[in-house]
Amino acid sequence: MPHRRERFASALRNVVAKLIRTELSDPRIRGLVTVTRIEVSPDLRLAKVYVSVLGKEGEQRSSLAGLRHGAGHLQSLLKKHLEFRSCPKLDFRLDEELKESLATMALIDKVSSELTAKEAEKVSNQQGNLEEDGSAVSKNEAE
Repeated sequence: MPHRRERFASALRNVVAKLIRTELSDPRIRGLVTVTRIEVSPDLRLAKVYVSVLGKEGEQRSSLAGLRHGAGHLQSLLKKHLEFRSCPKLDFRLDEELKESLATMALIDKVSSELTAKEAEKVSNQQGNLEEDGSAVSKNEAE
């Protein structure tokens, strides 16, 4: 993304996040809503607003519906705050990257614990074999 669009997206993200907290009073918007990133089209007319909603899947869908319903109101407020001739159309989307990252981390933890258990079992078996070999040597020496 070119530098100009990056700066615009960053400013937009800060203002949208603030406006969601302070200006939207839709009862469907529950839990902690975080604007994770914004992707702006090259002509600056469309902004894909990715949000993360802390809560169950039903709460996430409900919050997304509330955000989409309030998009027009947010756009009019944005126009005042950012002082642009035109304001991009806001397209709210759930950010699935966080969910995917958590699932990946869970898989890594599972594999890691399985490897640790296998290593512990391997060491235990090796120690058992050494003890058996040691007792066999002791019996031979006694004879």
